[in-house]
Formats: sequence, structure tokens, C-alpha cells
Amino acid sequence: MPQKQETFETAIKKLESIISNLENEDLTLNDSLENFEKGVKLMRICDNHLRSAEGKLKELLKGEDGTFVEKTLGITLDSFIDGDDLDE
Repeated sequence: MPQKQETFETAIKKLESIISNLENEDLTLNDSLENFEKGVKLMRICDNHLRSAEGKLKELLKGEDGTFVEKTLGITLDSFIDGDDLDE
């Protein structure tokens, strides 16, 4: 049975923990290598999640003619100061 892939948030938390262990713990070489290997796997999981999200955003921002429409997501300080329509 295939293992369910971890969420981005879970993978990041585990990666942060591994980094902390590598920086602060007195690990053996073997333990350090095992932690490093786990960290690389978690980085790949995070990268896959980010690439997937990027693809979805690009698809959502594709114009009717198939070209990409550049749009800043969310409210920026410049758009707020300029009085841009916030309901868009």
C-alpha cells in the first residue's frame, strides 16, 4: 500500500528539527549522515509541494487567450496606498 505523502507544513517542521539536531547535537558520523539523508528526502517533498502549487497558480492565472496574466496575489502596500480596488 503506497504511503501518503507528508504535507508541506509537516515536512518543513521535521526538516527544521533535523537541522536543529545537526547544528546542536553531538551526533556520531553515522547519525549525522542518517539525519542528512532524511533532510534531503524532506527537502524533495517540500520542493514537490512548491512546484505543484506554482503550477496550480500559473493555471489559475492563465488568461482566456492562453497567455499568463501577471497579478500580485493579496494586498500590497503600494496597491493600498494607490487606492486600487481591493475587491478584485
